[in-house]
This record gives sequence, structure tokens and C-alpha cells, in this order.
Amino acid sequence: MRFPGKVAIITGSGTGIGRDMAIAFAREGAHVTLAARRAELLEETASLAEKTGAPRPLVVPTDITQEDQVDAMVERTVERFGGVDFMINNAAFPGTDLYVWEQTLENWNQTVATNLTSQFLVSRACLKHMMPKRSGVILTFSSTAALGPYPRKSHYTASKSAIFGFTRTLAMEVGEHGIRANCIVPGAVKTELLERYWERIASERGVDPQVVADEMGQRAALGRAVEPNEITKTVMFLCSDDASGITGQMLRVCAGAAMS
Repeated sequence: MRFPGKVAIITGSGTGIGRDMAIAFAREGAHVTLAARRAELLEETASLAEKTGAPRPLVVPTDITQEDQVDAMVERTVERFGGVDFMINNAAFPGTDLYVWEQTLENWNQTVATNLTSQFLVSRACLKHMMPKRSGVILTFSSTAALGPYPRKSHYTASKSAIFGFTRTLAMEVGEHGIRANCIVPGAVKTELLERYWERIASERGVDPQVVADEMGQRAALGRAVEPNEITKTVMFLCSDDASGITGQMLRVCAGAAMS
């Protein structure tokens, strides 16, 4: 167990990568708080984590775009577990793909609020408890979409690009307090969200979804999408003492689809 007694908060932990990370942290001995909007999915994640033999995670249904709900979720975590060591800002919202001339303010604002503003809100709430201990790890999540351009995704790429600047600034500000901040930059990850994207694009083009999946895979050096557990393993490394000298970095986990 790498994280016995440590405390991890994971947003967007009802499905996909968030669920995979929650189970892994529980298996590694951490106390875990699950935060997302849909309580039923969080309960499913908690049950799966409990099956590893770990204590059942704390389920806190939360709209992470709302300041009061975020603060309450972090306070409940601290009350239950005594602190917070790892903040995993995984939650994201794809929005509706529209050209700029079609874009609506509602779609833009909702995407930015979920993908960017929420990461600020949750990080700020956790820092109040990390700074006195002079330790902690904050991980933000961006996307290779931020490295675009990707037509019809101005709302999404803008929100994900801004996370780079936020993370670097955060790392510089909190470094003197013993806290590290890094950004995970996933590429295409095999989740239900990606499969729905393949299906939608395939429907627009009148082809089989596997055609779209294969085309996307061919853009990566490894010729495939990334598995959720590959993101999880990267997160576990960055939270561990093995990564004690790494902060302010943008780490791409994309099977080589985007290279510097």
C-alpha cells in the first residue's frame, strides 16, 4: 500500500477514469471522497472500491461549479478523515460541439465553469488544509484537445488550455508551502464518453463507429487509445514520493498522439 492513511478527493468519480482512480486509491490504503453530481453513480463506485477490502469511500454529491457545495464537500472530508492530501481535479464537461458563429453563451459558460472554474474552487478549498501541514498534491486535468486546433470545440479547447496556466501559477505559489501541483493531459481514453463521441461523429459521417475509432487510433504513435488504468497509474506516481521533485509540469498520457 502506497498511501495508507492518506486522504484523496476525486471529482468526477462516478464513471470512467474517476472511478478507476477511486478504486486504485482505496486499494492503496487511502481514504477517498467521491464527488460528482449523480449520487447513484458515486454509490456504485463506492461499492466497487469497498470490494477491494478497503473502507467504503465517503460519497458527497456535489455540483463542483458551485462555491458553497465545493467548500462543504471539502469540509465534510476533513471532518471525516482529518485532512486532505491529494486533490484530483478530474471532472470535465464536453459541452456541445459548435462552430464559433453558432456558439451559445450558455454552452460556453457551462463548459468553462465545469472544466476550469471548478478546478480553482476545489484547489482553493483544499489549500486551506494543505498549507498548515506543508504537504499535499493537487492534480489538474486538461486534454490534448487543448493543443488543437479542433473545429467546433472552441469552448472545450479554451477551457482546457487555460488549465495549463492555472497549474503553473499554482505550482509556483504553493511550492514554498511544500505542495506540488501538476497537470495530466490525457489523449483519447477508452471510456463511455469517448465511445459516445465516436458514435456521434460516425452518425454525422454515415460510417461505422469503429471507422472513427480506428482513424483516431492511427493518429497516435502506439496506434490506439489510452486505457483508463494508464491514466490512473500516472496519477498514482505523481501523488507518490517517487515524484517528489516534480511540480508545475504538464504530463501527456496520450499514446503518442501529441508530442512536443
